[in-house]
Amino acid sequence: MYFSSTLNSYSQTLPDSTKAEYYAAKTDKEKGKCLLIYFRRQANNAKTKGDILSLKSWFEKQHDDVGTNYTILGLASILETNGDLPGSLKVLFSVLPKFEERKDSFGIYQTYSIISATYMAAKDYVQAAKYSKMGIAFAGNDQNLISRIYNGIACIYGEGKMPDSGMAYAEKAVKMDGELKNDKQLAISTSTLGENYIAAGEYDVALPFLKRTAAFYKRDGARGPYLDAYLKNDFAEVFLATKMYDSSRYYARQALLVSVPFDIKDQSMRSYEYLYKGFEQTNQQDSLNKYFRLSMIIKDSLLNLEKVKSIEALTFQEQLRQQEADAEKARAGEERQQNIQYALMALGIISFVIVFLLLSRRHITNTKVIRFLGVVALLVVFEFLNLLLHPPLEKITHHSPVLMLLALVCIAALLVPLHHRIEKWTTTKLVEKNKTIRLAAAKKTVEQLERTEKL
Repeated sequence: MYFSSTLNSYSQTLPDSTKAEYYAAKTDKEKGKCLLIYFRRQANNAKTKGDILSLKSWFEKQHDDVGTNYTILGLASILETNGDLPGSLKVLFSVLPKFEERKDSFGIYQTYSIISATYMAAKDYVQAAKYSKMGIAFAGNDQNLISRIYNGIACIYGEGKMPDSGMAYAEKAVKMDGELKNDKQLAISTSTLGENYIAAGEYDVALPFLKRTAAFYKRDGARGPYLDAYLKNDFAEVFLATKMYDSSRYYARQALLVSVPFDIKDQSMRSYEYLYKGFEQTNQQDSLNKYFRLSMIIKDSLLNLEKVKSIEALTFQEQLRQQEADAEKARAGEERQQNIQYALMALGIISFVIVFLLLSRRHITNTKVIRFLGVVALLVVFEFLNLLLHPPLEKITHHSPVLMLLALVCIAALLVPLHHRIEKWTTTKLVEKNKTIRLAAAKKTVEQLERTEKL
C-alpha cells in the first residue's frame, strides 16, 4: 500500500496495471520490460518527459537502481525521438556502466539498441551499425530478437547507402522471420530488404517488397507511426527516382500526415527533401523554396554544428571508457590465469610430496604430517575450483552474493567428504607402510644378531 500511494504522488500517469506488473516481476529483465513497454506506448505524449523525470526521482528516492536505470532508457528514447541526440547519448552512456555492473544483459542490449538508433538519426551509420551488432552478444537464444537486430543492421546500411552489407543482413532477417512464422516482423524485414534495393538503385526490384509490406499494414496496421511514415517515404523515394513526381509527392505528403503530428523529425525531413527535389525537377520554384526551407529547419535542429561536435565528444569519451574497461578486463583475465597456474603448481607440489611419502620405502612418516598436507591440499583445490568456476557462476547467479555463497558452500560440501575418504585411505596406506618399514628393520636387526652369535 505504501509503495502504491507513494508512487502515485510522484507519477500520476503510471497505470495500476503497470504498477502491479512491476511489483510482481521477479527479475531485472521482467521489470525492465514492464517499464519499457509502458514508455513506448506513451512515447508521443507531450507530458511523458516530465512524467518520466518524476518517476526517475521516485525510483532514486527508493534506491531502486533497476527502476531508475530503465526509466533513464525511456527518457533517452524520448530525447532521441524529439531530436535531442546529444542529450540522448549523454544519458545512455551514463547508464550503460550501471547495467554492466549489474550484469543485466537485457538492459545492456536495450541501451545498445537506443544508442544505435541515436547514431542513425545523427547519420553516423558506422557507429550505429557497431552498437547494433554489439547487441547480438546479449540476445541469447531469442531468435525473434536476433532477427530484429539483423533487420536493424540492414536498415542502417540501407539508409547509409551500403546496400551490399545491408542486403546480407536483410536476407537473414527475412529468412528467420519466415521460418519463425512471425508475419509482423516479416513485413518489416521485407520492407528493409526493399530499402536496400533502393540504395542499390534497383527500384523495380524494390517496389514489390514495399507493396507487400504496405498490403500487410493495410490489413493489420503498422507497428507505430514511425514505421508507417518510414514506408510511405520509401515509396516517395522510389517514385522520385523513377521520375513519377505526382506519386512521389502523394506519398511524401501522406508521410507528413503521420510524422508531423507525432513529431518524428527525421521522417518529416525525408518528406520535405523528396518534395523539394521533385519540385526542383518540375521547375516549381515557390514550392521548391518552401519545402527546402522546411527541410533545412529540421536538419539544423537535428544536426547543427554544435550538436555534431557534442556527439563526437561523447563518442570519444565512451570509446575511452570502453578501452579502459577492456584493458581492465584483460588484466583481470591474465591475473586469474596466473592464479590458476599458481594453484595448480601448489597442488602438484603437495600431491608429489604426499605420494613420495606414501611410496618411500625408507622413511617412517608421521600421520600428522600427512593430515596437515591433506588440509593444505583441500584448501588449494577449493581455491582452484573457485578461480575456475567464478566467471560461469557469476553468469548463472547474475552476480548475486547470496547465490554465489550457496554455490561455493555446495562445492565445499562435495569436497569435504571426498577429502575425508582420501585422508582415511592415505592414513591407512601410511600405517601399513610404516609397519612394513619397522618389520623390515626388525628382521634386519635379528639377522645381524644371529650372524654375530655364530661368529
